[in-house]
Amino acid sequence: MTPETQSLTSLPVSPNEERKTRLGQYLIAMGLRLVCLFLCFVTPGWWILLPVVGVVVLPLIAVGLANVVNAKSSKSVRTRESNVPSLTSFTP
Repeated sequence: MTPETQSLTSLPVSPNEERKTRLGQYLIAMGLRLVCLFLCFVTPGWWILLPVVGVVVLPLIAVGLANVVNAKSSKSVRTRESNVPSLTSFTP
């Protein structure tokens, strides 16, 4: 049997890198929410409904995006099994 070689492109994204990406998306959405909140004070008439909807809906979208795990990162990496017995499987 030939051993499988592991390619760097098939490895999943590191948890720190994925967390950093999700945090960036969350911060962008919350920044847009602040802009909508500011627009609530300067928008006249019925147009105020647009920034109000942004203030209400953007947190839901931001939390949803922050909790989505990238499908590419959830891919499991196959490892070779070793023939060395485990210490926990030892019975006297």
